[in-house]
Amino acid sequence: MRKIEIVCNGNQGPSAEYVFKKYKVTFHGEQVTSDEQKFLRYIAIVPNSVSSSITNELNEIIDTGKKELYITSQIIDAALSDYLTELEKELTKKEVKVKKKKLLEEYRSMVEPSVKFSKILLFMIIIGAGVATVGLFANNASLVIGAMLISPLLGPMAAFSFNTAVGKTDKMLKALTSVLILLIAVIGTSVVLTLIGLQFSDLPLTDEILSRTAISPVFLAVAIALGLAGGIAMSTDIPEIIVGVAIAAAMVPPAAVAGIGLAFWDFDIFSSALTLTVANIIGLVLGMMVVFLLEGISPRKFYEKEKAQRHMIVTITVFIGLSIVLGFLLFKS
Repeated sequence: MRKIEIVCNGNQGPSAEYVFKKYKVTFHGEQVTSDEQKFLRYIAIVPNSVSSSITNELNEIIDTGKKELYITSQIIDAALSDYLTELEKELTKKEVKVKKKKLLEEYRSMVEPSVKFSKILLFMIIIGAGVATVGLFANNASLVIGAMLISPLLGPMAAFSFNTAVGKTDKMLKALTSVLILLIAVIGTSVVLTLIGLQFSDLPLTDEILSRTAISPVFLAVAIALGLAGGIAMSTDIPEIIVGVAIAAAMVPPAAVAGIGLAFWDFDIFSSALTLTVANIIGLVLGMMVVFLLEGISPRKFYEKEKAQRHMIVTITVFIGLSIVLGFLLFKS
């Protein structure tokens, strides 16, 4: 069971009561005063299965931007109510399909740590790039897979897509900057390690390397599918690490091969691997944005929705345009 408490304006009271009644939950209301202004406070005890839905609907009603108005939701240890016990049993017995969507705050808490570029992300990506480069030259798929496990790329990409959906321009740009810095770090690490290796021996262009220079429009479609998987993982309880590895697989090895091509001063290898990396980034972001769009991820306040919609339309249009251009280039090659 969860306890939901809200404070709202008087004219919002009937709408809040309608939400509680719709889900047949117990609630109590009273009038409260703050700074000589009168408000309504409601307290409701609700089953876990409908708590997210109720909180979401209340958030659509109440403008929590005002300091006096708020919504809280907290787990309670016990609720001694035969009615609520029966209601919960009824929901379980009838298998009522309540669309349990994640709260906007849940998404925000997931992506917030990845918005800003950090030394930890840089440290992890350098290690991942180093392992990937060694694995590529050793023609060892196990090492390349190991590099994917420690490469933190899902977070910044998801942060970019999410903040685009909610119209947070500053955070969107910070997340995009973080993605670009991490990719540059992968390429730079691969260049340095390759140049060091060339001082001691002739490094071979293995099958693992050459396979990342073979480009096809199919890879763009696969990247979009991975982006869809990444968005779905965030919106459900699928472990993110699974999709995170797949996303790292689409970005780290080809970016490392681009660095290898740069170190060899081989423009064909560099351009092919970089094109594949860019195509994967575009596909991944597009896929995640589609999921957020279908999930209805947008600001709750009506005056913020228009800005967020512009962000989504512009970003998706730009990325679709880039994907068409890349698709054409990939098809020609």
